[in-house]
Amino acid sequence: MDKKNSYDFESFKEKIKENNDIVTTISKYVHLERKGKRYWGCCPFHMEKTPSFAVLEDGQYYICYGCKATGDVIKFIEKIENCDFMDACRILAKNANIEMPTFSTDENVVKLKKEKDEIYRCLKDTALYYYNNLKLPESQIALNYLAKRKLSMNTVTAFGIGYSLGWSEVINYLIQKGYSIDIMQKAGVIELKTNQNNEKLDSKNIKNYYDCYAKRLVFPIINSLGNVVGFSARLLEDANFAKYKNTAQTIVFDKSKCVFSINNIKKLKGNNELNEIIIVEGQMDVISLYQAGIKNAVACMGTALTGLHAKELKKFCDKVVLCFDGDGAGQKATLRSIDTLVKSGLDVYVVKMPEKLDPDEYIQKYGKDSYLNLIANAKYWVEFLIYNYLENYDISKPNQKTNYINTCLHIIKQLESESEQSIYLNILKGIVNVPTEILRKDMEVLDEAVISEDSVESKEEEILPSKENAYVKAVKFVIASLLHSKSYAKLDDDILDNLLNNDYITIYNYVKRCVNENKQPIVSTVFDMFDVENNFDIRDIVTYEFNKTCDNEQFYGDCVKTMVEYGLKHKQNELLKAINQCRDIDERKVLAQQLNSIIKKINSIKER
Repeated sequence: MDKKNSYDFESFKEKIKENNDIVTTISKYVHLERKGKRYWGCCPFHMEKTPSFAVLEDGQYYICYGCKATGDVIKFIEKIENCDFMDACRILAKNANIEMPTFSTDENVVKLKKEKDEIYRCLKDTALYYYNNLKLPESQIALNYLAKRKLSMNTVTAFGIGYSLGWSEVINYLIQKGYSIDIMQKAGVIELKTNQNNEKLDSKNIKNYYDCYAKRLVFPIINSLGNVVGFSARLLEDANFAKYKNTAQTIVFDKSKCVFSINNIKKLKGNNELNEIIIVEGQMDVISLYQAGIKNAVACMGTALTGLHAKELKKFCDKVVLCFDGDGAGQKATLRSIDTLVKSGLDVYVVKMPEKLDPDEYIQKYGKDSYLNLIANAKYWVEFLIYNYLENYDISKPNQKTNYINTCLHIIKQLESESEQSIYLNILKGIVNVPTEILRKDMEVLDEAVISEDSVESKEEEILPSKENAYVKAVKFVIASLLHSKSYAKLDDDILDNLLNNDYITIYNYVKRCVNENKQPIVSTVFDMFDVENNFDIRDIVTYEFNKTCDNEQFYGDCVKTMVEYGLKHKQNELLKAINQCRDIDERKVLAQQLNSIIKKINSIKER
């Protein structure tokens, strides 16, 4: 802890808790009603209709009797804001007008936190720069596009939309603001140029860098804490490169987690104006709906909806309405997303957009009231799937009718209560003209693992949880052993060379730094590197339960062997692909030699 602070860390934690009453704090996120000495509400961490989430004012803690979540006010903010411990402390300190002191921990953690803060500042200044560019004559092309899309300047300001003038202007601006090339690059604002042979140029020369979003309309991506974490940009002129571009993965931006306009969702939640979240495909859909007065729409960042996206949404609302584009791709994305959202405990409704329109096009053509009518008449996901899969079958033919019924019964069986199942069995009865008693009997004897062979669409679209293969299990054990400083766990280049995931490499390198500095790794440090609660693989490593009855040392050696063998096979496959694609004879010979070397190594491992 910094010497200028007169109290220790424990005292600081106590001061935060004393000045942030847990009932008052949680009431900002959850509707609570007092019953006796406790306050009750629906748990924000899992879907429920009967309140089982209790807040105890006397003890200043919460407990959910449904999902067993429990903690104090700091833990609640960590979970509800999806942030780490120190960020939760910062939020609560700000709420209570308490100055946040500087605490000294592992110097690498301090360095990483400082770097993140500077990246956030750089991204904010970059966003303001792009936004202010719209006031310049050189941005007329951007203004023309915004006018064509019928976006008002109020809407542009609300989303901080901006424009990149060219290839180097933002670089010069950020240098004047005092940012280094390293920070600009780590923020995902600039990239290093390459020559004709696709070789990177001298990284020390500032002239060799270019603005990632040059000549594009730029949309800042803002997280739930109000920080700019990246950008999404659209090209306005014809060119021989991609029209759309998102920030590449950085230490503050991960497209598998980020939700566009989640900051606006948080504002609605804080004002008690949020009943449901509409999920659309693109930023322009979100912006167009916002301008029409529909402010509860969000979009994923050019990627399929993930469980992490769903978890981010569930922090604010249990009910979501899927409203993807009406074309084929949009409908396939809808089917994939239903499974992810339902498994995350969300109450899922679906709109099937007419005329193959997207929400932006629809609201421009038919207006706000018509769109809201679509949302109001959205079908619950089970009913939607029943009618959607009907399009894949000719139920006038007995075999297809049977397959259709089985497909629907698999869906209905996922519902927990018999009363809810009965609702959809009656809907199915009306379609197939089979009594509900017979449908229920068939449903009860269904083999959960069986999917109709003729149900091609359902097989393609269903997202099933993937089982860990031997490689993943081996990696988790090895990295966990290193992180938890097990005596048998030793650093080895063979391990590092065969880690195929950057997150694992980050932990390995942290352990390596500690060993080089004669320090023991601190497990809790990983919480400062990752959002552990939402990164299941990392959480498995941090909370790894070592088997006390087996020979862990022998198992460690076996796991390293598994990793090396898998890594070599991965390289073997990459080389085979390269050989098949290569047309140069000499280069093919070199690749073949490398392949033979890999095969020999694989065979030698098998012989051990």
